[in-house]
Amino acid sequence: MKQDVMAWAVGKQAGKRISKETLNHRGIIEMVSGLDVYQQTPEAYRRAYEALGIDIVNRVPLENAPAPIPEGETRLHPTRPYRRSSLGVYDTVMRHTYACRTPEEVWTLPVGALRQEDLLTPVPHPWTGEDIRARDRAMGDAGVYYPMLYTTLFMWAVEVLGWEVFMVAAMEDKDRFHRHFLVPCVEKSRAIVTEMALNSEAPFVVVHDDLASSAGPMFPPAWYDEYIFPHYPEIWAEAKRLGKKVVFCADGNMTAFLPKLIQAGVDGFMFETPATRVEAVIEHFGRPGRFFIGGIDTVKLTRGSPDDVRAMVFDVDRTAKDCPGFAMGSCGGIHGDIPLRNLEAYFGARAEIGVTPADWRTRCRA
Repeated sequence: MKQDVMAWAVGKQAGKRISKETLNHRGIIEMVSGLDVYQQTPEAYRRAYEALGIDIVNRVPLENAPAPIPEGETRLHPTRPYRRSSLGVYDTVMRHTYACRTPEEVWTLPVGALRQEDLLTPVPHPWTGEDIRARDRAMGDAGVYYPMLYTTLFMWAVEVLGWEVFMVAAMEDKDRFHRHFLVPCVEKSRAIVTEMALNSEAPFVVVHDDLASSAGPMFPPAWYDEYIFPHYPEIWAEAKRLGKKVVFCADGNMTAFLPKLIQAGVDGFMFETPATRVEAVIEHFGRPGRFFIGGIDTVKLTRGSPDDVRAMVFDVDRTAKDCPGFAMGSCGGIHGDIPLRNLEAYFGARAEIGVTPADWRTRCRA
């Protein structure tokens, strides 16, 4: 519930244990809502969030979902350089053509003209004030909707240039890449984060940057120290002034960067892969005044047995339950490829530890 999240975010005792999920699985939504998710998408999602005890959400539909792409198919976007494929109720997108074919072309790219709204990222909704307010209203008291900036700084380069061109250009002429590409993106992101802070009811702003692979940092640590971390406080300075906490979201093994994030003013961490071990996150974000979201391994949720899933929930609970700022969530999201029997085991175990209502199966059915 919304009031529980508001209390949790400032270190007060919440009425229930907090959780966050990216919900994209037709079977579990229809099971707990009693509704056809394509015929009554907004209401089906709202009921599912309430039934399953999902308090922190990023997908709040305002209209019915389009028919999904058949599993195994991909389709090109009609106007943008992306292809779509099935992921669950909503499809996923992947970019196939980038703004520059070679590192040399980066230096003539009009970076100032780049627009975040032209990128099709995994974040489902726009970050404009009008859209944020509409989804806050739709969510009501059932939970907290959070907008998220996917391209905080590092990810601008990944999404616009692709990994290869980005890494070659950024390492061949570091200072020039910083001035030409990164510095203009700082102002773009600062404006977006400020708009999120001004218009969202959430007590935090969520910013995303995949600084690492599953093995660790993609660049030498000194590169981040010089060109990335000094800009982060600029990006969320106004949001902090407005009283918002900053939650940093990332894939990859972020262990080496956790102290740097705290130094840059990050209050909470949302880890999107178990490559960053929960014990490392607790070391830095498990203390009073900080918080963290995650813990559940989506690969195990997808490929394990129901017994494996139950054991994982109880193990995560034992590891993190003494941290008042912990919110349980599956790192990769609840998408359509997860067996329904595993989701039943997952939410059943969550109910046993007080994260999901005990009557979750029938609580909100039509």
